Amino acid sequence: MNRNVLLCLVALTISLTAWRCGATESWPAFRGDGDSIVRGTSGPLSWEPQGRSPGNWSVRLPGYGQSSPVVWEETIFVTAVSGDEKERFHVLALAMSDGQVRWQHDGTSTQRIPDSDTVSRGAPTPVVDSQRLYCVFESGDVVALTHDGKVVWEYSFVKSHGEVRGPHGYASSPLLIDGVLILQVAHAGPSYAIALDAASGAVRWKADHPSENGWSSPVAIEHQGEKGLVISTSGSVRALRATDGATWWYVNGLRGNGTATPTVAGDVVVIGVSEGRGGGRPRPRGDSTEAAAPQANPSPGSGPKGEEEELGCLAIRLGGSGDVTRTHILWKAPKVTCGYASPLVLGDAVYVVKKTGVVQCLALADGAIRWQRRLPGETWASPIGVGQHVLFFTKGGAVALLDTQSVEGEFVESAVSATDVVYGVAAADKSWIVRTGRGLLRIATP
Repeated sequence: MNRNVLLCLVALTISLTAWRCGATESWPAFRGDGDSIVRGTSGPLSWEPQGRSPGNWSVRLPGYGQSSPVVWEETIFVTAVSGDEKERFHVLALAMSDGQVRWQHDGTSTQRIPDSDTVSRGAPTPVVDSQRLYCVFESGDVVALTHDGKVVWEYSFVKSHGEVRGPHGYASSPLLIDGVLILQVAHAGPSYAIALDAASGAVRWKADHPSENGWSSPVAIEHQGEKGLVISTSGSVRALRATDGATWWYVNGLRGNGTATPTVAGDVVVIGVSEGRGGGRPRPRGDSTEAAAPQANPSPGSGPKGEEEELGCLAIRLGGSGDVTRTHILWKAPKVTCGYASPLVLGDAVYVVKKTGVVQCLALADGAIRWQRRLPGETWASPIGVGQHVLFFTKGGAVALLDTQSVEGEFVESAVSATDVVYGVAAADKSWIVRTGRGLLRIATP
């Protein structure tokens, strides 16, 4: 064996801050590859406050943003909005090494909405590929730019299809599949999914969707060689074919599933269910199943007649066609709910963070609760998996590290210097890129 390769293997084995080695240094979209799993090099698993040191920096950004950063090689891209009616939107590119702004693009919002803590504020996370950056804003504006900030094309789904209606604004992040940019526009008005050509912005297809509020984002799936996407909005979960937007399968009769983004693990998709925002009455589902029994229910049964189904996360097996409500729900977990953070699947476990800051570990196979523990604070950013570890970046800046081999879920705590809400995290170049409402900071290898 080559001596250098052998030394590398030894170093990886004994390292206390284990890295995942990958061929690329990119975190291209919301939750990276869509599942919050680090496949490139991660940041340190734990750290002490370092202040100003090489590779560690903190910068203030214009306006306010609830989106996560995305990374392509040595550049970080972020978005924000500003103004009393969020009448301006901003796209920035920053250098990974020192946080210096490489370029900034500013635009005028099509739909103006009074700025408020209860309405999304620059929430959709952009997506980037080797050629372009694609950004979406709650104003209905979509802009594609080159990596050096030149506008390639622009589109407004508000101009084309009407304003976004309903509480809390628009927050869904775009999805890129095989050169097509897919948007989920689910609100109190006429709802739809729309696919735009990534190179030109031309509409490839548009598929009508039930008028169900949804702040979640679509996720890509592939089953038996066919590509598609899953949309979870309050009332239903629907799979569409990526080629033409045709409905593949759907599950009706749900509540509270409009906030957290689904998580795909093999042939299973886990649906996060929230209390409050994203709730509402279920859509009619005919003779489909009632709530599952506590802990696990591979074959959902029925509750007392007339009794409203209890809120709880669920898992759906991919496959089937049409209404699969009765046939493809793998399990439901009553009383297991999440907040803004999307579920994480790592190995044979599902990690769900409640609004109260309690994390619950479920078995992926049947939804049984293995354990639950309280985090150092409320957590709005989705948890991140790296190797056998899970990191939880809390709203206030505390960071909890979980070793998944620990039976009872013991945490090691670190912190980021956050003076604002922590909304999202990207992993690239042996570092964590942390987005707060008004800033961005990097935590790199000591």
